[in-house]
Amino acid sequence: MTDTGATSPGTMADDNAVGTITWQNPDNAKVSDNTYTYASTTSYPLYSHYLKATNFGFTIPEGATIVGIKVEIERKADVNSGDDYVIDNAVKIVKSDGSIGTTDKKSATKWSTSEAYFTYGADNDLWGETWEYTDINDADFGVVLQLYLSIGGGP
Repeated sequence: MTDTGATSPGTMADDNAVGTITWQNPDNAKVSDNTYTYASTTSYPLYSHYLKATNFGFTIPEGATIVGIKVEIERKADVNSGDDYVIDNAVKIVKSDGSIGTTDKKSATKWSTSEAYFTYGADNDLWGETWEYTDINDADFGVVLQLYLSIGGGP
């Protein structure tokens, strides 16, 4: 089994297919350099758009069998105290045709106020899909993240 190792996206975008909160400066999420993208609001509802990461530049060899997809996202919240916190609302795969997969890998774990990587999927997890090497190599392949921000216990 070959591991592609850590690979950063070539393209980041705010995708307004869901939610109401816009991701600001999405390109800042391409690398870990203490320059952030963020989604914030002071009004309800508190669901972000998708933050969409694609164009990873994978070069999986022809004929390779895909056995799992592991995604690591570095997360940080400005709030995590009592009723004020951030959690995932959705973490889904983006297929090579650009459509969003149905399997949701979101976690109910509150985001830390310190930067930390969180892992979704695994070396043996196909996210409910069947994959060919061409799917993974496609520039449209990726992942979306949507967050929920609770202020004072929610709406």
